[in-house]
Amino acid sequence: MILSNATIHMGNGEVFQGDLKITGGKIAEIGKSLSGEDTRDMTGKDIFPGFIDSGNFLGTQDMAYEAKDYNENSHPITPYLDIWHSLDPDELSLQELYKAGITSMVVAPGNEGILGGTCAVVKTVGKNINKITVRRDVALKASLTSEVIRVFRGKGGPKTPMALSLLLRDALARTEYGTDYRSQRTKEVMDAVRSGKIPLLAACETAPEMERLFEVTKPYPDMKIILTLSYEADRASKSIQDRKAAVVLGDTSRSSVQLARQMDFAKLTAMAESGIKFGLTVMGPNMAWGREMLFWNASKLMQHCQNSETIVQMLTGNPAELFGVSDRIGLLQPGLDADYVVYQGNPIEKCGAKLLETVINGETVYQA
Repeated sequence: MILSNATIHMGNGEVFQGDLKITGGKIAEIGKSLSGEDTRDMTGKDIFPGFIDSGNFLGTQDMAYEAKDYNENSHPITPYLDIWHSLDPDELSLQELYKAGITSMVVAPGNEGILGGTCAVVKTVGKNINKITVRRDVALKASLTSEVIRVFRGKGGPKTPMALSLLLRDALARTEYGTDYRSQRTKEVMDAVRSGKIPLLAACETAPEMERLFEVTKPYPDMKIILTLSYEADRASKSIQDRKAAVVLGDTSRSSVQLARQMDFAKLTAMAESGIKFGLTVMGPNMAWGREMLFWNASKLMQHCQNSETIVQMLTGNPAELFGVSDRIGLLQPGLDADYVVYQGNPIEKCGAKLLETVINGETVYQA
């Protein structure tokens, strides 16, 4: 299939006017005047890589909010766990994230454990867990938020940020493990994090939490850090830049979040334009909100942004790179999965832009 005469947003900051060829569920070619039997004229349409939510737990809880399988509260340190085992594809499909153009998401443990387990990247539509999985063990979820203290203070766990930081420091410093599966799995994950093979996705809402994280992880210069929620990232911008950390900005649609944090969106945008990698998520404090909220952050940042492709990258190429799946998704490049969305207008620039079609693996999953 040829999508011709489209405005193609590549996901890496580039925009191309031309044709997109899809073959066998993959992007086959991008160019001008491509030939093929099935050609669709996309004049006046914008095509983007499928959007990626950079980390929430949708799909690991039921729609009635009864089963919450994303927090393991038996112990604050459980790096050996794998969120993939809690994921229900049917519950994820019911969220209809694809109706907002979200074709993939990073599924992550919640914020109630210091080290809560590993994350996975999955497609947002499908009934077979193996078929929707892009990659497992893409990051280790950490949390330095007050949620850890709230949950574990009555269970003999940390009662203060001091104790929380010490437990994280001890877990990172440990080098001797047993021979049982749990111990060997812990060693495998922790070695991968310390060496930078997979990143540490760390929930930090406040600037002090971020600074504590950077202090605790200072002995591991190869470690890759992605901050999530990050409501005071603007106040820790220098430390973030010095540590070469990335930022996933949590949902800011609740006015209480903005008032409490007094977020400087102009500074956050300047950080992104200076080269700090940003991603976006519908995840807010302790809850994942509606699919449309992904664009709330985009609109707040866009008010101060010089180039809308900077925001496009936050939703596409950046998270794919940060979580090690840019060989499959996040960009419109030959050889990658044919995950893309077709818009009438640019949703980053115009609130009236209309999503016309969402495609995953070359199959249309939503059409307006």
